[in-house]
Amino acid sequence: MEITLKDLENNIRTLPENFYEEVNDFIDFLKTKYTRANAEDWSGILSEPQRESIKKGIDDIENEKTLSHESAQKKIKDYIASKK
Repeated sequence: MEITLKDLENNIRTLPENFYEEVNDFIDFLKTKYTRANAEDWSGILSEPQRESIKKGIDDIENEKTLSHESAQKKIKDYIASKK
C-alpha cells in the first residue's frame, strides 16, 4: 500500500501536540540522511555555522592555536580543580 501525504497528515493529527516537535525533528533527520546518501560531496549539506566552525578550526591549526589531547585534559582537570 502506498502511503500518501494525506495519510501522513492524518496520522500526525492523531498524535498529542507535544509530539509535533519530535516528529518534525525526525523529518529533519530523514531529510539529512537522504541528502547525505545522495550527495557526492558531503560538504554541500553543511550549515553555515558548521562551515564557519570548520574554517575556524583550520585557521587555528594553521596559526598553531592547538593543544595536544593530554594538554587539553590537564587544562580541564586544573580548571575543574580550581572551581572546587
